Amino acid sequence: MTRFTRHLAAGAMTLAALPASAQDQAAPPPPARPSFWQMITAERLATGAMHSVMTWARLLADIRYDQLSVDPVAARATLTGIEIVPLIPGLPVDACRITAARVTINGNPLDRIGAGRLRLVLDGMDIAAGCLPPEGANMLRGMGFATLHAPWAELDLLYDHASGGVRARLSADFDRLASLNLSADLDYVSYRMDFETEEPVVAADLTHAELVLRDLGAWTLAQNFLPPELKQPGALGPVIAGAVAQAMAGANGPEMPASEKQRGFATQAGTVAAGFAPGGRVVLSTSIADGPFRLDEASVESFRALFDALNPQVGARPTALQVALPVAALQAALNAEEPPADALAFGRALMTGIGAPRNPAQGLKLLLPLARAGNTEASLLIARGVAESQPANAYAHALRAAATNRPGALAILDRIERDLPYAQVIEAQNVLMAGPEDALYGDLAAMRAAARDFLTGAGRPRSWRAAYYWASMAAAAGDPSGAALRDEITETLRLRGDAAAWAAETESLENGVLRDWMGKDVPARLR
Repeated sequence: MTRFTRHLAAGAMTLAALPASAQDQAAPPPPARPSFWQMITAERLATGAMHSVMTWARLLADIRYDQLSVDPVAARATLTGIEIVPLIPGLPVDACRITAARVTINGNPLDRIGAGRLRLVLDGMDIAAGCLPPEGANMLRGMGFATLHAPWAELDLLYDHASGGVRARLSADFDRLASLNLSADLDYVSYRMDFETEEPVVAADLTHAELVLRDLGAWTLAQNFLPPELKQPGALGPVIAGAVAQAMAGANGPEMPASEKQRGFATQAGTVAAGFAPGGRVVLSTSIADGPFRLDEASVESFRALFDALNPQVGARPTALQVALPVAALQAALNAEEPPADALAFGRALMTGIGAPRNPAQGLKLLLPLARAGNTEASLLIARGVAESQPANAYAHALRAAATNRPGALAILDRIERDLPYAQVIEAQNVLMAGPEDALYGDLAAMRAAARDFLTGAGRPRSWRAAYYWASMAAAAGDPSGAALRDEITETLRLRGDAAAWAAETESLENGVLRDWMGKDVPARLR
């Protein structure tokens, strides 16, 4: 008998000699049967709903996937190993097949309800050439592309509920061909019902749109199809310019000559083509004057008028690079001991990420001296930039910006105030609160207006204490609106969960109102 066998036999004999109770304690308990309520979770319900959506989607395409997971709090669904075969009339079965290693669908998290979002990201996507129209499919196959491979593709739609605006972006990289990035900023999207036709009428106010194409090999492949004379440096420019001008004339219609802007666009296109090199970029962007421009059925009837209104430009530099601040000037501004003359512009770029990489910490250094000097635009930029990371600091700056009616400041003020502790709110409000204006004691309407201004924070720095003081004073003079406003403030603080702290505050304020009512002889002044 080997040593291992002897140990094994000894262990078995020892286990057999144990009491039954000891053996039972060593054995794992049988799994408990899950209850019905354990099955009813947000994640299970969301996953079931998503499975139902995919089942209904199979009316339009054959869809298979390996795994589906849903995070309802993050509003995110993830599918892996997905394969889609669209049911396209006129195409042979399996002519169009789309696969992706991973698909992620994002909405807005449940704690961010101010906007609606759809973000669709595909990793490792393959699209069969047969998904394209026959001419395009044949061209791709001729270049050796039976399948287009995109390591990454993304569609991002963000709808702002407050403004009705939409930001849209489509981005994708196609191996050995090109990278594209299409973006559009719509100031407002209108969808109204035509009660005569009972059809929805959709329109949009376009602020800016841009398409950026970067060469990843397509230009080199295209060279194989060009005649030798067009491969010479600059030779392609006049050809492209002429082709674009001819296309414009055809789109305008008969007896409609090209406009000055169309001729300029054709010249730009020729210049870009003449200087294009492998790895280069082509940027097509709108340049709308006095925008936004309303896109609707009427505006698209005349191509020439639409073209002139959108005023598209073609070049090699994206808008982001065109507005980028000079690096030397940015470095000098960051190193300056005193705020430079253009500190506001540099601070705005660092806070927003437009014109320079977003860096709120550096932007704060440039904007803070301006805000302290009374520049409320700087205050608003600070409030927006640090609302998440430094809410108390942002609230103080939002108070200053809102008091001068800076657009958007009140929204930031309200958003921060909802989650900021009572003590920090009162402290920030007290810093800006001045003493009572003597002239208000003799004007009941002015008392009521001041109370409303202090409560809203527009026109005067927001102050619950000042609003309560003047509302109480107006109520004492028999003004029902003042009484309603006074009670509204107390109810608001109660619903915030700050009833106890506010009760102590109101006792002090009411003593002050009574003192000043008598000391200023308000009844006599109001007669």
